[in-house]
Amino acid sequence: MEGPQIELSDIQRFYKDSTVFLTGATGFIGKLFLEKVLRALPVKKVYILVRTKKDVPAAKRFQDIFESPVFDLLKRTNPTALDKVEILEGDCSLPMVGLSEQDIETFVQNVNVIFHCAATVRFDEKIKHATRTNVRSTKDLVDLAKKIPKLRTFVYVGTAYSNSNRLEIREEIYPAKITAEKLITVCESLDDECLNAVTDKLIGDWPNTYTFTKQVSEDYINRVGRDIPICIERPAVVISTAEEPMSAFVDNVYTLAGFVMSNVVGISRITYYKNTNLDMVPADYVVNHCIAAGWLTGDSFKKQRSEIPVYQISNAIDNPISQDDIYDIVDYECHKIPTPKLVVLPLYFRTTCRYNYLFFRFFFHTLIAHMVDFVLKVKGKKPMLVKGMKKLHAFQEANEPFSLQDFFIHVENTNKLLKKMSFKDRELFNFDVARINWEDYFAQYVRGLRFYLLKDTMDTVAEGFKKYRVLKITATVYLIIAAIVIYGLGKVFLFRAVPLVWGVVAHFLRNLVC
Repeated sequence: MEGPQIELSDIQRFYKDSTVFLTGATGFIGKLFLEKVLRALPVKKVYILVRTKKDVPAAKRFQDIFESPVFDLLKRTNPTALDKVEILEGDCSLPMVGLSEQDIETFVQNVNVIFHCAATVRFDEKIKHATRTNVRSTKDLVDLAKKIPKLRTFVYVGTAYSNSNRLEIREEIYPAKITAEKLITVCESLDDECLNAVTDKLIGDWPNTYTFTKQVSEDYINRVGRDIPICIERPAVVISTAEEPMSAFVDNVYTLAGFVMSNVVGISRITYYKNTNLDMVPADYVVNHCIAAGWLTGDSFKKQRSEIPVYQISNAIDNPISQDDIYDIVDYECHKIPTPKLVVLPLYFRTTCRYNYLFFRFFFHTLIAHMVDFVLKVKGKKPMLVKGMKKLHAFQEANEPFSLQDFFIHVENTNKLLKKMSFKDRELFNFDVARINWEDYFAQYVRGLRFYLLKDTMDTVAEGFKKYRVLKITATVYLIIAAIVIYGLGKVFLFRAVPLVWGVVAHFLRNLVC
């Protein structure tokens, strides 16, 4: 006798028995995407694109994906769902995303849902690699998708900052300054030296190659993809998960996590910022939003449509929070659960004056880094702090275009999407940022950074307090010694050196006059 049948929601019925193709499954968003599809959607199969990386075969990287704690819940509740996943070896930086002719045939004949998450997100990426990975891969997947006989939906995951050359960003596709075809031709025709020389002119008002290439990709989708059910997803800054499959999960140090981590362990002493509202969205909300947008795009698709739907997701309008509030909550929570992996006493400052930032950065970062590396060289050890500080400074400066000003990111389409979802789907695929309690979120956020990035359990809190006290005493002693030295030198300079120098100058002037 069969058990009771669970009634599927509208979104689940749309994806029922579909074959999904997912790129970027080895990345932060991609792993969460794969887990959610397997856990919440009754799909038939999921193909994931995996490449060989640093001599690690694609098959080994495929197995490593499922070692992530992201899949712990799925392994407990429905372990057979993992059997639906199959690897297609490829690489988004290669033509046709590196698929073999046989795999292309498999793709065209079997796939009917595409989630394109893969991208190189490095802000300082060379224009050739960024174009190959972000633009050409999108172009080739769109071209392949047009050959699929029964394509249900195609979700292209971009970024809200693909149009960061403007402060007001609507849910529409803005024209690119160069077509995808021309950009690919330029990058394949010129050598790296020539490309490096013309990169700034190529990207123009865009702050980096990442946002520029993502915008060029959108333009191609708009020109070529109107006859297929495709939509563009634009999340703001992606941060740790809020709810599922666990709260506060993160596995990389990009954007906000990098800033917080460098502050928490004492590496960063000074940060240049403006007290703007930070445009951000939890990673699980992005995944849910993509799945919902894919449903509505496919469900309402008409061959003769006039525009490609664009969905932006950000907290800035419905649930804003300032950078000061974020750092205040984070600082408070960090002091409650210090980690024994502190490098030095966590003591950092934020300044809205760039000259202050550069001045104190030299003394607190650069100068100290050179002194420490000098000591390491004397001891016969490898110097590393100067190189690390250069990376920190490059990271800080790369994020300035997004943290020093308020963007007006429209979310009307996202709000309409939410209203069209059933109550059941709103619970299954929640992305309503208005419901987030930021104080609770960031309390868990700090614990997530501690556990998932520092690999430090809550059992070490007592040890962390001990380390914190030792570092505090050490810093206090150093400050007292420095104050005594400065006072002594100042006293000598003011009461002995200055009168002596003034006496010599006065004597010279008297002789000159006489």
